[in-house]
Amino acid sequence: MENLYNFDNFINRHFKISIAFFALGLFFGILYSINLLGFSIDSQTLNPINMRSIHISLMLYGFIPLMLSYLPFLLINKEVGVDKEGLRFLNLYTIFWYIFLVFMVLSLLLGKSRGLAFYDFAYELNFLLAFAGIFYIIALYKFIRLYKILPLWIKVCLRVVIIAPIALLVLMNPIIGQVESTVTGPHGDNTLGMSLALIPIYYLIIKLLNIGEFKASWNIFWIIPTIFYFGSVLHRIIIGPLSYNQEWFLQYLSLLYIPLLYRWFKDSNISSHAKKALLISILAFLFVDIEGNIIFIPQIRWIFHRNDLIVAHAHVAMGIAVFFMVIAMFINSIKELQKDIYLNAYLFALLGIFIVLSISGFTQAGIINIPSHTMWIFRTAFGCFALVFIFAFIKIKKSYSKIEFYNIAGILSDGLGGIILILFASFIYPIVGFTFSGVYEYIVFTFVCMTGIIHYMALKNPSSQIILTNLTVIIRVFASSMFFALYSSGNLSFEALAICLFDLAFVFTYLIFFYQKPSKKEILCKD
Repeated sequence: MENLYNFDNFINRHFKISIAFFALGLFFGILYSINLLGFSIDSQTLNPINMRSIHISLMLYGFIPLMLSYLPFLLINKEVGVDKEGLRFLNLYTIFWYIFLVFMVLSLLLGKSRGLAFYDFAYELNFLLAFAGIFYIIALYKFIRLYKILPLWIKVCLRVVIIAPIALLVLMNPIIGQVESTVTGPHGDNTLGMSLALIPIYYLIIKLLNIGEFKASWNIFWIIPTIFYFGSVLHRIIIGPLSYNQEWFLQYLSLLYIPLLYRWFKDSNISSHAKKALLISILAFLFVDIEGNIIFIPQIRWIFHRNDLIVAHAHVAMGIAVFFMVIAMFINSIKELQKDIYLNAYLFALLGIFIVLSISGFTQAGIINIPSHTMWIFRTAFGCFALVFIFAFIKIKKSYSKIEFYNIAGILSDGLGGIILILFASFIYPIVGFTFSGVYEYIVFTFVCMTGIIHYMALKNPSSQIILTNLTVIIRVFASSMFFALYSSGNLSFEALAICLFDLAFVFTYLIFFYQKPSKKEILCKD
């Protein structure tokens, strides 16, 4: 419980948990890329549409936005400290976000999507995010009690987070929302709005990282775009759609962010590691800003519309600009982020993906003649290389006890095995002659995964290892007995007997070799 109230431990723990969702997003992106090369299997879950949806959704709603949402709390901690009760609510907010991500991934894996580019998961899941947002608001209220006089940025942040859950449910609604109505067409005002949303984040990050007080200057360069953006929103609501030239004008207002970010970065006083990450983020953001304005020119736009150049553009925007915003935020707190080799490997991989997809885009536009298939091969290779970054957070012990090896076996057999079954069962079952309905089996596979997770918890918590391992044994006894009953009654075929014998093998191994077995110290101890 004490660790829960330690802010540094809290940040460290949840950063490393959430980075697993980022790794999962990379994994599905690689699978999708491999599928584009023509390598695919007849799997109910691993079809290209599902893989692309999960990859994009995890990049947009996983690790990056969750970690960015910690920014106000990091800054409050720097300025006035931590409220322990508020940290509890922030922890609940984070857990509810994880629950949302689990629901999102599994529903997309089984094909429940909206068919939209950036909001593909079921609308109902937005209620989970909105519910999490309630605890975020409570946590923020608890934290700001530490101030004697509320800073302006706190007042603005508080108003934004209060309206965010309601705005989320309205904007994402398939009937009254704006999602479906804004996924086609130029929408330069939307581009301006998305760019505008990042400017206060950059300001707060610089304020967080700056040694001493940071005073922003040249503010006119964000005030002008802000006035015009909200003017465009009112125009759409009251008057009607904007003309192409009006949207074009709004799009080009985003160029005002170039001198603004230059001035802010030059005026900042930030440690070398953090400044490097922030510089990479700003350069990527400005590149995307300039490139986006060039692509917006009508004679150019329709040549590259919806081809691989746009995909390359998105990789720089989200995979480099926004990703390195997060890295800059946490680089002073997470020591693994200070290892240049992993960040350089990731940056190299993302730049590689950008280059090959850009070349593919020019090919698809008929400007050059290099087969897109060749570029997709390199895209897949660079995607695999991006996973090198995740190894910064993987620590492998050099020695394990026998019971730890037992739990590792349980993780590999049930945890990893359950995931493999979820992904490949519809392909494997027919090959081995088993029937597969594609309904109840997924429930069974989920329970199998949960057993693997309990083994993992036992491995990671030595003080609770015995009781958690005993729990896996109890689960296996009841599961194996039920599968035997289903087999003997003729309701399931040979696969039920195989599962029964598999679980019993684990049960017998544990009971014979580990259960209530005295240690050497206890054996040598005299009465």
